[in-house]
Amino acid sequence: MAADELNCPNFPEPKAKVQWVAPYMLFNGVPMSVKRFDSEQKPEEILAFYRRAWAASPGNPAAVENTVDPWQTIGVVRGKCFFTVQVQPAGKTGSTGLLSATQAPDKPRVIAADKVLPMMSGTTVINDIEHRDDGKTARTLLLSNTFSAESNASFYRQTLADQGWQIVSSYQMATAKGPGITLVMKRQMAEANLVITREGVNTMVLANLVDKP
Repeated sequence: MAADELNCPNFPEPKAKVQWVAPYMLFNGVPMSVKRFDSEQKPEEILAFYRRAWAASPGNPAAVENTVDPWQTIGVVRGKCFFTVQVQPAGKTGSTGLLSATQAPDKPRVIAADKVLPMMSGTTVINDIEHRDDGKTARTLLLSNTFSAESNASFYRQTLADQGWQIVSSYQMATAKGPGITLVMKRQMAEANLVITREGVNTMVLANLVDKP
């Protein structure tokens, strides 16, 4: 696995069927790439492969392992990159897992103008993921604040409209945790989808901004 866009050293792959999950994305501002693998080898064989590949050497620290059921994890730092392998049993004797590479950012993150999302005061960003797929880029955010769902919806209807977004649809929906509001807005080729739901004392805003839907 060569994470070229991350400028990382080579990421060795086990004997397995490997496919991309995300060739490049930003997770809370940190560059990341992720692959999935399915192997006929047992989890212990996968871990043994990486213990050998990532054995300690001059200038290179040894790998670190831990277990959070059902996953077993092994990770290592190489240069500015952190490689992680998560593996668990699959089928009768095989395994499945994820290979992820993250890189320490070299410079402050700059968010493109069409991916900037205004937020109400006191809003907490829980997750912020930016990814590229099939010639388009998207940014997905999960936000939390204490304002009502309708107050959040009104804020985004007005604030995004002031930024040139047009409302395509806005409707109420029922969820397992109570009523929610969905907004779909467009600005030229870009599209914004927001799902706003109340969960206990907080309101959650799941926003997806895509430049070419």
